[in-house]
Amino acid sequence: MSIYNTIIVGGGASGILSAIQLDDKNSILLEKNEILGKKILFTGGGRCNLTNNSTLDEYINCFYNSGKFYRNAFMNFFNKDIIKLLEDNGCKTKIEENNRVFPVTDKSKTVQKTFIDILNKKSTQYRINSTVNSIKKEKDLFIIEYDNSKIVKSKFVILATGGIAYPKTGSTGDGYRFAEELGHSISKKMAGLSPLIIKERWINKLQGISVDCKIEIKTSKKSINKDEGSVLFTHNGISGPVILNNSMEIKKFLLKKQDVIVNLDLCKDYSYEDLDLKLKNDFSNNSNKTIKTYLHKFIPKKMSKVLLDNLKIQSDKILNQITKKERLIIRDSLKRISLSVVDIIEKESFVTNSGVKRKEINPATFESKIVDNLFIVGELVDGCGISGGYNLQQAYSTGVLASETIKERLNNDSY
Repeated sequence: MSIYNTIIVGGGASGILSAIQLDDKNSILLEKNEILGKKILFTGGGRCNLTNNSTLDEYINCFYNSGKFYRNAFMNFFNKDIIKLLEDNGCKTKIEENNRVFPVTDKSKTVQKTFIDILNKKSTQYRINSTVNSIKKEKDLFIIEYDNSKIVKSKFVILATGGIAYPKTGSTGDGYRFAEELGHSISKKMAGLSPLIIKERWINKLQGISVDCKIEIKTSKKSINKDEGSVLFTHNGISGPVILNNSMEIKKFLLKKQDVIVNLDLCKDYSYEDLDLKLKNDFSNNSNKTIKTYLHKFIPKKMSKVLLDNLKIQSDKILNQITKKERLIIRDSLKRISLSVVDIIEKESFVTNSGVKRKEINPATFESKIVDNLFIVGELVDGCGISGGYNLQQAYSTGVLASETIKERLNNDSY
């Protein structure tokens, strides 16, 4: 029976970086999918928002109430480090709005392939199509059964399975089961960074259209939050960074059986009064232009007709035929589109806002406080950050820190 130094369970971002950092011929990564880094291919809308170029303090604030927990991991291996690793291996990067970092190719495949190429140069072994069934510990060794009958042993285990987000990528909650069977407790399962299902069906015609706007989230009792950013209309609701970042808060109120409304302000730079005055003047000065064409000034072309149809205003009506009542309806709709939230779409969540409780993990190493030599990294740790590359960086940083800790111990005579 083979006895490895380390077995890494899961070949996503955290698992791959763990394996790269270990660089140990007597360690192996086991991945259930047919390829490594499958979830990476879906990030950033297929472009891979691979990290964020913000400062450490900004990172801490972007992880809700859990940011300080990752300080050691970020200080050890941070955004500049992952960018350098990729660029040194041929994957050039660029920084876009809100410090989001992408490959210059705009293709997630480039990042995934580069990670695999780097790993192939290292000593750490890996096997794909290898499903881990159980993990037990007997004395000083872990016993890992995979593919239903194969048994291997190891001195260390890194759990890098991910959570339950995007199950089609293999994140089906296996890590929760392994952790619980080893004595850990899991926080209440809740999706993070999720699209919303919206009651109003007319917006389905806007699928694929993105708008930059202000939003206000309200319940029947109060205003929950005001924010602004990009909103993407989908086949059954809305998504986009500003929606994803507020989805967890929205879910809390839905669980309380409260109605939740999302108001979109498509003309965030205008007050109601200023917008009304502009519409009035423009309608007078461009009297022969159609209302559908005119609205392109404020909203995407494909959106104009859908919005006007919903308002029951003829889209080919020329501006000097628009009545005052219609003008005010248009103004009010540009300033506030009210959408009723039915639910979040958990199966399309980008990350999981649950996992092994942080109090059971040592943030200095990401080793379990319950089981010696067991390390828990990436999305399997309870909590998540906002969208924008932060969660991928957490995966890299925790994976690297765990591996560096193991390498130090392997160099100790006691191992």
